[in-house]
Amino acid sequence: MVACNDKSPSGQIMSMQKRVDAVEKQVEVLYTQDFSYLVGEYQALDTTVARAKDIHNEMELLQAYLQQFEDQHDVMLEDVAFSRKQLTDLQDDVKANRFDGETTSKYINDEEKALRRMEAQVKYFQEKFDAQKKVVKQLRKE
Repeated sequence: MVACNDKSPSGQIMSMQKRVDAVEKQVEVLYTQDFSYLVGEYQALDTTVARAKDIHNEMELLQAYLQQFEDQHDVMLEDVAFSRKQLTDLQDDVKANRFDGETTSKYINDEEKALRRMEAQVKYFQEKFDAQKKVVKQLRKE
């Protein structure tokens, strides 16, 4: 039953696959909820508050974050798909004993780095969008 142990290569890979699934879900939530909401708020502010008050800097920053996310959205999903395939292939290789422990460990570490980068990207956009929601809410009150 070593293969089911979280410390085993198979267990580590299964755990990483769940994290990849979580990243994919978070990217989609960012897109369908946060991004869509902020795009709508940008448009609403642009046709209301921005006409009566100088909020150019706030609008520019919001637009920059929205554009950055829009540019990265597909790339993030491609990274998820690639990572998922790499982990599936690695899991198959581990089950078939194609690598020694050192090589397996190196591949797991490489995938861990890629996964941490994806998780950090999601966290970055979530933080930026949360901050922009507060700005938008404040602008709407003024």
